Amino acid sequence: MTDANGVRRWGVGELARATGLTVRALHHYDQIGLLTPRERTPSGHRRYTEHDLRRLYRIRALTALGLSLDEISSVLADQSDDLTALHTLLTTQLRGLNE
Repeated sequence: MTDANGVRRWGVGELARATGLTVRALHHYDQIGLLTPRERTPSGHRRYTEHDLRRLYRIRALTALGLSLDEISSVLADQSDDLTALHTLLTTQLRGLNE
């Protein structure tokens, strides 16, 4: 879905289909504050933005590394869009695997 300014927005079902997650998982992420959509329609439907997609990408990457949702929440709380913090985390994870 594209808004009047040509900016792309995704509904929860659209995002679920595009990412392979379930709507239930996305609702759970919202409920625990891990991925709260930046926008809602007047009727309360979730609308995900590019920013939300970047955060979801990080969540999926950290999940693939074996971090729990609580750990992911802590990691993402310590950074906004700071890729340096994410790089440091990944470097630490890699070092641990090599040892």
